[in-house]
Amino acid sequence: MILEPDVLLEYRNTLYDALQQEKLEEAVRLSPKLSSGRIAQILTEMDNDVIIPFLEQIDEKLAGDVIIKLPTEMAAELFRAIRPEIATRLLYSIPVDDAADVMALLTQTEIDELFRKINPETAGIIKNLMTYEKDTVGSVMNTYFVAVREGTTIGDTLKAMKDAPAQIQNRAYVYVVDDQGRPIGTASMKDLIRADPAKGIKDISSPDVVAVHSYDSAEYAAQLLRNRRFQMLPVVTKENVLVGVLLLDDAIDILTELLADQFVQIGAASTEESFYTPPLGTVKKRLPWMAGNIFLNLGAVAVISSFEGTIEAVAALAIFLPMITDMGGNVGIQALSVSIRSIALGEVQLSQYWRAAKKEVIVGAINGLALGLLFTIVALVIQGNPILGMVAGIALGCNVLLAGIIGGTLPFIIKRFGGDPAMMTGPVLTTITDITGVSIYLGLSTLFLASLLV
Repeated sequence: MILEPDVLLEYRNTLYDALQQEKLEEAVRLSPKLSSGRIAQILTEMDNDVIIPFLEQIDEKLAGDVIIKLPTEMAAELFRAIRPEIATRLLYSIPVDDAADVMALLTQTEIDELFRKINPETAGIIKNLMTYEKDTVGSVMNTYFVAVREGTTIGDTLKAMKDAPAQIQNRAYVYVVDDQGRPIGTASMKDLIRADPAKGIKDISSPDVVAVHSYDSAEYAAQLLRNRRFQMLPVVTKENVLVGVLLLDDAIDILTELLADQFVQIGAASTEESFYTPPLGTVKKRLPWMAGNIFLNLGAVAVISSFEGTIEAVAALAIFLPMITDMGGNVGIQALSVSIRSIALGEVQLSQYWRAAKKEVIVGAINGLALGLLFTIVALVIQGNPILGMVAGIALGCNVLLAGIIGGTLPFIIKRFGGDPAMMTGPVLTTITDITGVSIYLGLSTLFLASLLV
C-alpha cells in the first residue's frame, strides 16, 4: 500500500489526539503506521506521564528507534523515569553509540544500576565509548561492523555477513584485516555478490582504506565521509587496529548539529543551552554575552557622541541612523552565515578567504548601489531634502559593501588564528557595521553640513 502524505498526516494527527486524550490503546495501535521520527516529534509535545506508558507498551524496537530520535536530554530524562527493567531492555534496542550519549547525562548511580542489569559485553562496549572525549569520532562511532581475515573466501564472507549480529546497522562494506586487526582492504556488498564464492576476499578488495583515528574530531570525520560519498568510515586506534565505524546517518547528525550550533553562536548564545536547560542556567549562559555586548556597543556610542554637534544642527539625521546600521548588520549576517556554513561543511579551505573577499566586493558593490539608490529616493520622499537623501543613500551603500566584505571574510580570519568563527563573528560584526555605518553617515553629514542647513 502506498502511503500518501495526506494519509501520513492523518495518522500523525490521530496519534497526537489519542495521546493528548490519553487513549493509550489507540495510540499503541497506531504507532506502527508512523516512522520513529514522526512519533518522536509528537512526543516532544507531550508530558512524561503520557510518554512513559506509551513507550513501555509499544514494540521495543520501535521504542528504541523513537528514543534515539528525541533530544538527548529528553531521552536521558525518560531513562530516569522509565521502569528499570524497561530501560534495560531499551538499551539493547538502540545503537551503542546512542546509548553512550544518553548514559553520559545520567548520574553515576543511575549508570551503575543500568550496567548491573545488562550483559557484561554490552556494558563494556558502552563504557568504552563513554571514555572518549566529547566531539571525537570515537565517542560517536558504532562498534558493530563486519571484518574478516585476509585469507577468508568470498563465500565464507557472505555467510559471515548473513549471520552477523542484528546490531550491525550497515552492511554495505566488509573490511579485510590482518592478524593484528588492522584494516588492509575493503570490499562492497555489490562486489561480493558478483564475485566467485571460491575466490579469496583479498582478490576483490581494494587495498586503499580511508580511515580516521578514534581521537580525531567527529566534525573532521563527518566532513570526510560526506566528501568521499561513503556510507561508512572505518575508525582505528593509534596502533591502526579497527575498532568501529562512523555511519552516514551519524555523520549527517553531526554536521546538522554543527550547523545548528554555529548559527546559535552567531547570536552569542551557548550551544550547551537547550529547551531543557533550567531558567537560571539559561540566565547564566546568556547574561555574560549580553553584558559584553554593552561594552562592544560603546564604540558606536563614542562615534555618535563625537558628531553631537552635527546631529544637534540637523536633528533629522537621527531618523535614518537605525536604518543604516541595521541594514549593515543584516547584510553582514547574510555573508557571515554563508561563510560559516561553507567552513562547517568543509566546502572551502581557510586559504580561500581572498576568493570570499572578491565575491563579496562584487556582490556588495551591486547591492550597495541598488540599496543606496533606493534609500536615497526614500529619504528624499520622507524629508524632501535631496542632499540629505544623497548622504543617507551613499552611507547605506558604503555600509552594505563593507558589511558584506567583513561578514564574508572575518570567519576565515578568526578560524585561521584558532578562534571559533561562529561565537566571535556575530557580536564583532554587528559592532563593526554599527561603527562604520554611523561614521560614514555622520562624517558625510558633517562634510555637507552647510548644504543640509539650507
